Amino acid sequence: MQGESVAAFTSTASTNSAKTATVLSIPIQQPVQVTPQRSHSLRWSDIAYRKTPRKQQMIEEKQKHHHDHSHNDENLQLLAKKYAPAPKPQPKPTAKLLPAIAKADASDHHKQIVNEVLMALPARCRNTLQNFYVIYEKQKHRGLAGKTVMILDGTVKDDDEFRALFVHESGHNFDLGCLKGTKESGKSAFSDGSEPIYKDDPSVSFYSISWITSSVQRSNSNPEDFVSGYAAYEIFEDFAESFAYFILHNAEFVKRAQNNEVLAKKYAWFRDVLFEGQIPQIATGQAPFKNKVPWDTTKLDYAWHPNQLVVQSN
Repeated sequence: MQGESVAAFTSTASTNSAKTATVLSIPIQQPVQVTPQRSHSLRWSDIAYRKTPRKQQMIEEKQKHHHDHSHNDENLQLLAKKYAPAPKPQPKPTAKLLPAIAKADASDHHKQIVNEVLMALPARCRNTLQNFYVIYEKQKHRGLAGKTVMILDGTVKDDDEFRALFVHESGHNFDLGCLKGTKESGKSAFSDGSEPIYKDDPSVSFYSISWITSSVQRSNSNPEDFVSGYAAYEIFEDFAESFAYFILHNAEFVKRAQNNEVLAKKYAWFRDVLFEGQIPQIATGQAPFKNKVPWDTTKLDYAWHPNQLVVQSN
């Protein structure tokens, strides 16, 4: 499969029951036009000062779990170069790597993991990541990502956590670096710090399901409307956590969506907008939902199925 556009997807009609298909046929919610309000784009450097409508516990949990996005790619690259030692020489990988992964400051083992993940994700955003770094010293943050840059902590517990972190941070890359709007369409109610997000950015229709600004939820939002507690932090974490849950815990996402209209809309958005009607079959979640919203999707158990990569259907 070297050099081919591949992904592990299958159509919903052939994989879901009639009941599930009914739930997931909910149309995408269109962006709601509201008067822009002052919002605070989440930055890893000032988490302690972030004001959100959630409780202080969310800030404490945020600091505990330490994975985040930052839109400042230049600062991320400087950070990576400061702390990431040059990887030790290792045998040359046998599989063909994407350009950004081939040149990455990372071990060959980690390169193989992330390359395998990227080759299983939608081709339209696969080359968004341009600069990838793995730091092999314990870091304050397990993951950081911007539009085209990503830094991961190479000392995390195991390959499953490392892969899950990469999937989550790839959600930020896809959201901020691949899905874009145009200035001509005008500013939406959302922004990434001082940088506006335009109305025709595809992500706006996802944000609008639960949010009225980048950090203010709709008044009728409930904790159960988010795949994780971390997703309720702001729009970017909602996107990245939902992205990871869709890929690594798809069946559980479907089950929860059957009883929650908001989650059903989020599931439908990823299926129809980003994955173009396809469902990933590259992982099986092993963390059944027991009426308690998990805090962090990257900590949930799953089984990875790399041998199920197939050519993406048209």
